Amino acid sequence: MRAHVLLCFMDELDDIPSIEVNGTKLAVLEQGSGPPIVLVHGGVSDMRSWASQVPVFSNSFRTICYSRRYHKPNAPIPSEAPDPIQTHVDDLATLIEHLGAAPTHIVGHSWGGLIALILALQKPAMCRSLVLIEPPTVSVHLQIPPKPLPLLKLLLSKPKLGLSIAKLGAGTFAPAEKAFRNGDDKAALAHFGRGVLGDKAFADLSEERYQQVWDNRGTDRAQALYQGFPDLREAPLSLITMPVLLLSGDSSPAVFRRLNEALAGILPNATHRVLPKASHIVHEDAPGELNSEVLRFLQR
Repeated sequence: MRAHVLLCFMDELDDIPSIEVNGTKLAVLEQGSGPPIVLVHGGVSDMRSWASQVPVFSNSFRTICYSRRYHKPNAPIPSEAPDPIQTHVDDLATLIEHLGAAPTHIVGHSWGGLIALILALQKPAMCRSLVLIEPPTVSVHLQIPPKPLPLLKLLLSKPKLGLSIAKLGAGTFAPAEKAFRNGDDKAALAHFGRGVLGDKAFADLSEERYQQVWDNRGTDRAQALYQGFPDLREAPLSLITMPVLLLSGDSSPAVFRRLNEALAGILPNATHRVLPKASHIVHEDAPGELNSEVLRFLQR
């Protein structure tokens, strides 16, 4: 059965069953029994990114893995359409309800972690616990795109965090947006990948993993062109009281670790761990260490 699961991820993506959710179809794979756990992937990714987690988590949990709206093998995003994050939050809530999985543990990576965080804020009864792998909580601190005065205030109050956010914006988001506007998706993904993963990690992506990036570039393009970050500056994140595990990679750009450190200071029941030999895709670079951390957290 485990071998079949991995085969589905790698070679049979189009054969995975789908569920009707909020007017669209989402590919969903369930494995195992026990307390439910839902895996929410990040940007330029799809359900294949959890190939090292499903066989392990399903030994103890009812593991639910899905591809978010507009991600492979689901229907792609229409040309020139925006991609607001609230749509994905609503999809996740509806999926959990449809599957009778509430309250559930949720493991979210990057944009998927931000989706899970917003769901926990809006519908806390649906969430038993959260594992957030480097969620890009930039807009907790600044409006996106940032205005000069708030950025200056952040630089004065939290210089390391402020500098790392400014670097991410100027060195990653801005050139990626420009390339997308010019119709150069390959250059846009290179700017984005080097800025989010780091130069070496992006260069070391396998051909198969880069294909996953390319397959799912449409939503990143939409977020770049239509300002996809939600404004979380006034969000009452301190009201999220369920247990939260924040995970960072020690080889990931420093901005994600600093964002997690700041988030750990806001959430009342959060623990932050940094895993070795991992870039931003922590669950793919260090699956053994991440799986152990997550299972220890959930079983506690």
